[in-house]
Amino acid sequence: MLRKVEKYEIEEEIGHGGMATVYRAQDTVLDRAVALKILHPHLRSAEEARRRFQREARSVARLRHPRVLEIYDFSGEGSTEAFIAAELLTGPTLKQWREKTQDVPAEIAACFVIEIARALEAAHEAKIVHRDVKPENVLLHEDREIKLTDFGIADMVDSQSMTATGQILGSPGHMAPEQIEGKDTDERTDLFSLGTVLYYLATGRLPFTGRNPHQVLKRIVDSEYADPLRVNPAIGGQMRAIIVKSLAKEADDRYQSAVELREALEAFVAEAGILDPEATLARYLKNPDEERAKIVAQTVERLIDHGARASDAGDVPTALDYYNRVLVLDEGNEKVLKLIERVGMDRRRRRVMLAGAGLMAFGVLASGVAWTAWPGPGGRDPEPSLPPVAIAPEDAGVDAGAELAALDDAGTPDAGVELAQAAPDAGSADAVEEGVPSAPIRRAQVPAVSREPRVVALAPVPATVSIGIDGGPLRPYGGGFHSTELSPGRHTFRVVPTGDAAEVWAETTVTATVEPGEGPTRVPLVCPYKPATLFVRSVVPADVQVGTYARGRTNSLIAVPIGTRSANVLIRVTSDGHRAHEQRISLSAGERTVVEAELPELAAAP
Repeated sequence: MLRKVEKYEIEEEIGHGGMATVYRAQDTVLDRAVALKILHPHLRSAEEARRRFQREARSVARLRHPRVLEIYDFSGEGSTEAFIAAELLTGPTLKQWREKTQDVPAEIAACFVIEIARALEAAHEAKIVHRDVKPENVLLHEDREIKLTDFGIADMVDSQSMTATGQILGSPGHMAPEQIEGKDTDERTDLFSLGTVLYYLATGRLPFTGRNPHQVLKRIVDSEYADPLRVNPAIGGQMRAIIVKSLAKEADDRYQSAVELREALEAFVAEAGILDPEATLARYLKNPDEERAKIVAQTVERLIDHGARASDAGDVPTALDYYNRVLVLDEGNEKVLKLIERVGMDRRRRRVMLAGAGLMAFGVLASGVAWTAWPGPGGRDPEPSLPPVAIAPEDAGVDAGAELAALDDAGTPDAGVELAQAAPDAGSADAVEEGVPSAPIRRAQVPAVSREPRVVALAPVPATVSIGIDGGPLRPYGGGFHSTELSPGRHTFRVVPTGDAAEVWAETTVTATVEPGEGPTRVPLVCPYKPATLFVRSVVPADVQVGTYARGRTNSLIAVPIGTRSANVLIRVTSDGHRAHEQRISLSAGERTVVEAELPELAAAP
C-alpha cells in the first residue's frame, strides 16, 4: 500500500496522464475497489486545473448510462487533495485493442461506434459535449463491455475549445476543425471525433497524421485525409459514405446528432444481417476468429442478394458497390462473377458498370491495384500484380495492346479463327532469311477494333496523389475520380503526391498509350521514391562513400537515391592520414540522416 487519501487506501498505479494519475484503491467505508484519479501535486494550486477536475466529476455524475464510466465520489473544493473516485474498469483501451487486432470487419467497427454513439446520446441529452472522443478514452471493461471515459474537458470553456491562455483542449488527431479554429462547438464536434474513431477501427489507420501536431491540425482544417475505401477496400461504399459524412469540415454537413449517426450505422450492419449490434459485438469479443468468419460469410451472402436486387431494378452503380465489396471479402466468388457477366450482356452498360466500380475486373480480380496502392498497416509497399497494359516508355515505342485481354465478347477472336504463328516481327522483311523462301503466313481474322473513347482506370502508387491528364488541371485521386474516358492514342499523366505521400514519393510524368478496343484498360502511375539525404559530420574534411548509391563529402548534404522506402547501407568515410570510419546505417526515402564520424589521425611512421 502506498498511502491513504481520506477513506481510500491506494494499492497500485494503473494509469498516468498529463493532469492526473489513476490508482487502484480500496474504499474502506463501502469495502469496494475503485479507480482513484488524483490531480498531480503541481496542479493542485492551479485554479483552472481544479475547476476542470471538478467539472469532469460533476458532468459524469449527471449521467447514468451503461456505456459511461460511473463516478462514485469527488474530493470537494475544500480538500487538500483533488481526486475523483470512479468504478474500476479492467481491460484495454480501444486503441490498445485495435493495435493488436487484425482484419476487423467493417460491421464490427460499426458495432463499436454504435455503442459509443449511445453513450454520446446520453451525454448530449444532458447538454454535455465530451470534446475529447478518441480510442484512448474508450475502455473495454473485462474485454467485453464498452465504457466512454475522461470527460475532463467537457463543458469546460463555454462552448469553446480554448482556455483563457489560448491553449487548445483536445487530442490533435481527433479534434474537429471548429475546435482547432477556436469556434463554437456543439454535439456535432463529438460526431467528427467519433468519425475519426470509426475510420481508425475500419481501416487500422488514423485519418489525420503528420510529423508534428501542427501538421496534423492543418490537415484536419484542410480536410486532407486518405480515402478510407482506398486504405481498406473491404469496408465498401456505404461505410465509406458514413465516414466521409462524419468527417465533413463544416458541422452542418455532418450527421446532426448521435442518434442520426447511430441509425446510419445500424442500417449498414442490418444489410449484413446484424439486427442486434450489442449482442454481435459481445460474441465477437468473446471469440473473435470464429465470429469474424461467420460475419464475413453472412455479409457476403447478403451483399450478393442486395446486389442482384439492385441489378434487377436497373440500379447498376449500387449493384456494383455490393459486388465489388464481395470480391474483396471473397476474391473470385463464382456467384458474383456470373452475376457480373449477366449484367455485362449489354456492352454499353458494362462499360458504365466497370467505370463506376473502379474497374473491378482489373482492380479487384487482379489484387486491387487501384484500390490498395497505399501501404497497409505493416508498411509494405504494393506490387501491382497486373502487367502494365498501356504504358509506353518515352525511349521506346511499346505496343502494349497485345498484353490486354479484352473484356467484351466483341474484342475476342472467334474460336474457329486460326491465329498466325507467334514470331518476332513475323510480317517484316527482316524476319525472312536471305535466299530462303518463307512459308505463307496465315493472318488472324480479327474483328474491327473500336476507335471510341475507352474507360481508363488510374492506378497510382501511392494512392494519395493529384493527377493531371494531357496538361489539364490537377485533380485529387479518389472519390469520384478513379477512372476517366480517353480516346485511343498517347496521353501524358502528371502525378503529384500529396499529404504524407509527398514526403516519401516524388512527382512524376507518365506517358501511356490507350489502345483502340472495347472495354476498360488500366494505366499504372508509379511515382519514384524521393532520395534519402545524408549528412556526415566530422572535424576532418573527408570523402564519403554510401554503399553503391552515392558519394560525397563530409559536412555537406548527400542525396542518396535508394529507390525503396528504406535501405540499410554501409558508409565509408576516408581521409588521407586518418583511420577510415565505417558504419552501417538505415536511410529512408525523403528523410535526412545525420551521422557523426570520428577519423583518428594515423601515427606517423617511425
